[in-house]
Amino acid sequence: MKNIFLLTFLFFPFVSIGQTVRGYVFDNRNEPIAGITITLKETESNTTTDKQGRFAIAVPPEGGILVFSGIGYSTVEVQAEFDTELKVNMSSERNNLDEVQVIGYGTTTRRYNVGSVTTIKAEDIAKQPVSNPLAALQGRVPGLVISATSGLPGASFNVQVRGQNTLSSSVQGLGVATPLDNPLYIIDGVPFAPQNGNINQLRSIQSPGGATVFNNQYGGSSPFNSINPADIESIEVLRDADATAIYGSRGGNGVILITTKRGANGKTEFTADVSSGVSVIGKTIPMMDTREYLAMRREALANDGLEPNLTLWDPAYAPDLLAFDDAKHTDWKDYFMGNTARNTIANASISGGNQYTNFRLSAGFNRNTYIFPGDFSENRTNLAVNLQHRSVDSRFGIDFSANYSYTINNSSGSPDLLMAYRLEPNFPDLLDDHDNLVWSYNGIDLGMGINGNPIAYLRNLYSTENTLLNSSLQLSYKVSKALQLRASLGYNTVMGEEYFGNPLSAQNPHRGLEAEATFGNNNFGAWIAEPQLEYRKPVGQGTISILIGGTIQYSTNDKTQITGIGYANDDLLGSINGASDRYVSDGFSEYRYAAVFGRANYRLKDKYILNLTARRDGSSRFGPGRQFGNFGSIGAGWLFAEEKFISDNLHFLTYGKLRASYGVTGSDAIGDYQYIPRWAPTTYPYNGVVGYSPQNHFNPTLSWASTRKWEAGLELGVYQDRILLSSAYFRNRSGDQLVSYYLPTQTGFGAVVDNWDALVQNAGFEFVLQTNNLQNQHFGWTSSFNISLPRNELIKFPDLETSPYATRYVVGRSLGTIYGFDFAGVNPETGLFQFRNAQGELTSTPVSPSGTRFNDFIPIGNRDPKFYGGLQNALRYKGIQLDLFLEFRKQLGTNFLQQAYTFTPGHQYNVPAALLDRWQKEGDMKDLQRFTASYGDAYRTGQHFVMSSGVYSDASYIRLRNLNLSYTFGSATAARLGLSRFRIHAAAQNLFTFSGYQGNDPETQSLYGVPVLKTFVLGINLTL
Repeated sequence: MKNIFLLTFLFFPFVSIGQTVRGYVFDNRNEPIAGITITLKETESNTTTDKQGRFAIAVPPEGGILVFSGIGYSTVEVQAEFDTELKVNMSSERNNLDEVQVIGYGTTTRRYNVGSVTTIKAEDIAKQPVSNPLAALQGRVPGLVISATSGLPGASFNVQVRGQNTLSSSVQGLGVATPLDNPLYIIDGVPFAPQNGNINQLRSIQSPGGATVFNNQYGGSSPFNSINPADIESIEVLRDADATAIYGSRGGNGVILITTKRGANGKTEFTADVSSGVSVIGKTIPMMDTREYLAMRREALANDGLEPNLTLWDPAYAPDLLAFDDAKHTDWKDYFMGNTARNTIANASISGGNQYTNFRLSAGFNRNTYIFPGDFSENRTNLAVNLQHRSVDSRFGIDFSANYSYTINNSSGSPDLLMAYRLEPNFPDLLDDHDNLVWSYNGIDLGMGINGNPIAYLRNLYSTENTLLNSSLQLSYKVSKALQLRASLGYNTVMGEEYFGNPLSAQNPHRGLEAEATFGNNNFGAWIAEPQLEYRKPVGQGTISILIGGTIQYSTNDKTQITGIGYANDDLLGSINGASDRYVSDGFSEYRYAAVFGRANYRLKDKYILNLTARRDGSSRFGPGRQFGNFGSIGAGWLFAEEKFISDNLHFLTYGKLRASYGVTGSDAIGDYQYIPRWAPTTYPYNGVVGYSPQNHFNPTLSWASTRKWEAGLELGVYQDRILLSSAYFRNRSGDQLVSYYLPTQTGFGAVVDNWDALVQNAGFEFVLQTNNLQNQHFGWTSSFNISLPRNELIKFPDLETSPYATRYVVGRSLGTIYGFDFAGVNPETGLFQFRNAQGELTSTPVSPSGTRFNDFIPIGNRDPKFYGGLQNALRYKGIQLDLFLEFRKQLGTNFLQQAYTFTPGHQYNVPAALLDRWQKEGDMKDLQRFTASYGDAYRTGQHFVMSSGVYSDASYIRLRNLNLSYTFGSATAARLGLSRFRIHAAAQNLFTFSGYQGNDPETQSLYGVPVLKTFVLGINLTL
């Protein structure tokens, strides 16, 4: 009998100490939920569901109550049952107040955060067919303005958080412009080495051979295109002092935190997502056809009293009228930009783990082709790994992540490509019957006095290769229940290589040019180490948390550029050794940064919150005695809806919070070595000897810029938080301005970087409204709306009237104010543009600024957006999900006339057909002046016109930024396919734009550039 009892205890312990309850947890759509915590009520016994929603937990023989809880789901209590598998359905919470929100050096929740932070989650990013994660943020974050510079693959984005803080948008340093108003970008705790600067050198560089080479003349290449959006778990945008002051001198312009995906407990799971689609250019402004163009040319010559001839360089030189076929018509805009680009996105990951160790491995591939003729594309390959482990006693933890990508973008370096549709519509064919480039037609040498052959870009060879590695290691150790040690270590590098080859086969053989090639390297690197100590303990009726840490960061940027000229054979262009003449330039900079920081947070009764942050920074960008600065903030919050006198009387109010913060952040984004006198070798030797040229003045007083941020916010939730409203008023004042101050050329320098006692204010309101319109087992509808109403103002600028900025800024006005001539239409007698001068008189010869105060410029508008935001609707019916997102912006911008008149209508360039509504005879009342083919009065007034109010108009728009439709098959259907989850999806990006803008695209505002493209994709997502 004794042995029987022993065997029973060993092999069937539940008989003695309890039994195991098993089951599954599903959501409203009967999809399994991972990560749900199951706790035996009134005990510490608990477990979690795996990715199939399964769980198993030991329960005493007498039974008990199981409590099911998880972030984003309503808590459920169920009686334990031993004889059957439990199937528990959990409803989604009606809000996300308790979801984890990443902040500087920690996490919190929206409910208890007293700062201004917005989170964009992986599910919102995944619905957008974009290759750059910055594109996924457009319109979704209050206070954040993101604009594409071009629709080309890899193009950069302009990013600004809560307006322009600095007088100058950039400071010249080491031969490149360093953006001042960009926020700080951090990936998994590691500062992104290039930040948001362009990583290509050959964007617009005049080579010794005279060729201008670039990939994207309207903005350059974005370093964020090396980051796979599918590997991102969340993006947090930090705006106010409470959220950003802990980053001290680097947080003045906001902070953007990118957190990559981690593994999760449960069965090893394989997920794949593959999609393919197309991109096309949208509606663009029509150009003149052959009949209209030739009529314009003849009229222009007649207006100038000229007869068309074939004398080269004569003002009346007109091969388009006398030699080209006037019956031929080609829509060159459609020829060069009417093609369909192809997009392929493929991502796969494998993840899993247990309560002690989790892992995730992923790989991705992205390919985008160009809308131009030719085999051009951008291809990116990504690999990512994450490993998390904690010891059995949960005292030691490790989190390692690494992301690697290789991107190659091959396109054209031809400067004529993006402006090719300015070609005369009767321009000859560009290729002969043997696919050779055409360089002459009827005795006319193309490229001599007229356009060359733009299809020559097919022979140009341009490529840029970028390699990204971002790795981070987080170590933690619990010394005690209240005290934890952490160390954050990271390394980030972006290495770029560029090549441009201009072979003889791409050049006019009649001009005696030489083949040339340019090789460039641009490498960024940064490593960081941040030890931290956190103390967290209940104190009285609240909890106190104290964080103390330090930062050591080292960043470098080194670059080289080598140009070779005089290649004897085009086949040698890939080697610098094949050039007879070589020109070399290089540069190196390093940045050293150290800091100590701290944060103290006290939460009393889960109703009253006080948050203090402090940081002392040291930067190598300032001289002795100026290297260190102090920054900090105070924030407070009151969850007043938790007060009994409110909850008892305002039953509809289920959430309410007042919050406020004030603090000082800063900026040292001025480029390196600006405070010391620097010399550099001259580009060209004299008598075989290389000389030296000065680079900048000695300025030992150079110091930090500072921004004082104040904010007050009100957050409300009503009707069980089905409606959530967040509102905030902010005021940021930026002083000690880091200005690239202009100097007279007699000093030998164009400018010097200095602090200026000017004060810039950004203030405004931000609102976010989230509603749960309908939610049941089969149907759901949620909405989210955000709007920002900013205002920028120059508060103070001592001695502005006598400074070089007298014609650029006015105290009391925005830094975005546009100054120009007051356009007053066309003189009906002369047919010339006319303007109102400073005395209010009409004139066709206004006075331009020339360094003096006397001129006819006036404030003609403001390019700051008056308001902007977005509206999202998500609708669900059973397995069908439909998401629509609209972005809107109210703004003023440059219209098509600015660039059209840069080339003066009437010359040998095609222009938009809208210019046909022009002055033709005396007495005509028109807004556009007469055509001209020479460089006389009409040409000069045209150049005045591009600096006038006539080229600015409303550039507001509402854009259907994203449309996503998906269907998730039921579990039974997926199981029959051998899958645990199966989904098909279709998406469209930039589908419609509603705007009265006069031009191609109100976002890029470029007549001769590539607007943002419309993209359509289909894809499948499956999980094994």
